Amino acid sequence: MKKIGLFIIFLNAVADPVFSQVKFSDETRKYIEYNDSVTVFVHALLIDGKGNTPKPNQAIIISKGKIDWIGDDAKAVIPKGASTIDLKGKAIMPGLVMLHEHMYISAHDIGTRYLHLKQLPYTFPRLYLAAGATTIRTCGSVEPYSDIRIKKDIDLGLLPGPSIELTAPYIEGPSSRFPQMKENKTPEEAAAFVNYWADQGFTSFKAYMGVDQPILKAAIDAAHKRKLKITGHLDKVTYQEAAALGMDNLEHGFIASTDFVVGKKENEAPATGAAIKSLANLDIQSDSVQQFIQFLVNRKVGITSSLAVFEGATTTQPRPDADAINAMAADAKDFYLQRFVSVKSATAPTDMDKAFGKAAKMEKMFYDRGGLLTVGTDPTGIGGTIAGYGNWRAIELLVEADGFTPLEAIKIATLNGAIALDAEKSTGTIETGKAADLLIIDGDPSKNIKDIRKVQVVFKNGVGYNSARLFASVKGKVGFN
Repeated sequence: MKKIGLFIIFLNAVADPVFSQVKFSDETRKYIEYNDSVTVFVHALLIDGKGNTPKPNQAIIISKGKIDWIGDDAKAVIPKGASTIDLKGKAIMPGLVMLHEHMYISAHDIGTRYLHLKQLPYTFPRLYLAAGATTIRTCGSVEPYSDIRIKKDIDLGLLPGPSIELTAPYIEGPSSRFPQMKENKTPEEAAAFVNYWADQGFTSFKAYMGVDQPILKAAIDAAHKRKLKITGHLDKVTYQEAAALGMDNLEHGFIASTDFVVGKKENEAPATGAAIKSLANLDIQSDSVQQFIQFLVNRKVGITSSLAVFEGATTTQPRPDADAINAMAADAKDFYLQRFVSVKSATAPTDMDKAFGKAAKMEKMFYDRGGLLTVGTDPTGIGGTIAGYGNWRAIELLVEADGFTPLEAIKIATLNGAIALDAEKSTGTIETGKAADLLIIDGDPSKNIKDIRKVQVVFKNGVGYNSARLFASVKGKVGFN
């Protein structure tokens, strides 16, 4: 055993180079940088994911996919044969736990009858992992058996990708814009739908805009009877109504809320654009809004922020991210750039501009009152929001639009996500006994949240993947496969 003192002794890895029981395919091994039975990180700036002040000069020992020891460099004991990684000038933080992710991209023209969605089984898992998302919830499936297969192949080591919590196909009502979705006409159909997909192995559910209260209540009760959770992107049902029915979570922050639409009728969708207009004109400091937020907090309903996808509908959105655009296939790129020009040409401020800013402030109010705020991407391609790059932008917007500190944003994207998945005992923070889901960052995202983009290596269950190599493997393919 050798002790780390003022001078660090670096050892070559002499242990079995493959500790994991997973037999990685030749394809997956292309992206693996580290896979040692014992790895020691030294000289690290430790960002633990709990919101605590980062600690410099920290050592972390991981063994067989778990975190064994954390502490000052000077107190660390390096096991014989360990592989040692010097992180001087770099930060180490937990892997991201992102909760509004998909395996598809929109492939449609705005204004058509159908919202047709295309599965991306090759590019999206790689993009998630490359950006540091070690755990994701798919939050709605359009090709459920494909999602099952993607998860299985990743777990078997056949393909690189994150750990996945599978969300079943959307629970819709009697009418859906998605031609790929079942239309549930009765509460009984909705309950049967939940039970069927739970039997197939899906572990969470998402209700969509077409459900009314009776259908939603049946779905909630069926999910809870299976001890599974349900979230929703709602329209006919307000947030307060859903919370009263026992909803576990609500998607898209407060932008999807129809609670303040003037004249909204129970179990009916408001007019197109009415929800955004109501939010644009809302006094978010009013007693009614404060009571509304407190009601959600009291009911322990989680809220998932997904500002990145809505930013793509604002005139204030930044210029296109060059790397994200270069990752897109030609059709996806053209769709995005044409839409970007169209949105930017609008006379500002639009209703969406105003609604976006108010919804962001409401997320901060919800968090400050003790609500569980998580973050996701909704990587549909709208606004250029795709897996990986969109994950980063969603986290950056927690700081830029909501007003969180970088450390708070990191906590929302790690620990809070794990809590929402009931996985906080195994992931979400850097603590002994937890999975070695870790990101090596060439910078300090606790000071500058944009440094979240400087991921070099992503450790998932102790196996280190080369981020740049993963990104390079999908260049020009997003939207194609």
